[in-house]
Amino acid sequence: MKTLSTLFMGLAAIVVLLPIVVVSAAALNGGRSMLFPPQDPTLSRFAEFFLTEPVWRTAMFHSAIIAIGSAALAVLIAWPLAYGLWKKGGKASKVLAGLGAMPFALPPIVFGVGLGFFWGFSGGLGAIWSGIVSHAVLFLALPLVTISIGLQSIDRAHLDAAATMGATEKVIFRTIILPQMVPYTASGFFFALVLSFNEFIVMFFVSSSAYSTVTLQIFNSLRNGFTPTMAVAAITFILVSIAVFSLVARFGDLPRLMGADQSKS
Repeated sequence: MKTLSTLFMGLAAIVVLLPIVVVSAAALNGGRSMLFPPQDPTLSRFAEFFLTEPVWRTAMFHSAIIAIGSAALAVLIAWPLAYGLWKKGGKASKVLAGLGAMPFALPPIVFGVGLGFFWGFSGGLGAIWSGIVSHAVLFLALPLVTISIGLQSIDRAHLDAAATMGATEKVIFRTIILPQMVPYTASGFFFALVLSFNEFIVMFFVSSSAYSTVTLQIFNSLRNGFTPTMAVAAITFILVSIAVFSLVARFGDLPRLMGADQSKS
């Protein structure tokens, strides 16, 4: 049984890694065609993506601004919702938390079309700030979940002890709750950031061709065929995802975030 498990995990690793190896090698092509194995290997496509091609540099800038801005906004919105639900647990808090998580459960095409109409009527279609707000709403569920998990992990006996010693709610929040919530808040931020960085469908509708993120620029470049520069963009997505999830695993409570019951440990 152990041998079968090892073989299965090895096969799964090959299935995951093989496309990455192919794409990484295709980024080294010296010509304009994405070939494997690469012909005339060179690193010039990486310089083209990050330095010399304004189109890709601008798209990368837009992706970074939207990802960071939307993740930060999602955290700012999620905090009062999660805190109110944990602190009071009233119907209003539950309704707001449910509404906050709903966009993530909708099919992206449905949410994207709806946002396209909304921003079209309100005058925000094609603006960077509307893209930030759209992704913040779309990925609000991620920091909402991580922050809620973090709040539920706080031992209320510590809060009762602080209150018995005369600490006010503000002092309790600043000295007990907030320090324990830093890893969970950061995890929610990074989860939202990496998904925003990789998202295409919603951004396709709300950008209205006024600007391009890296995902949109890859789509636009398909008109000229598959190029090695597109492979560099794909590698960038992979590296960003690995870096972000490594940070979450290193500094966040990953077992609890993944749903593990630590009460039995």
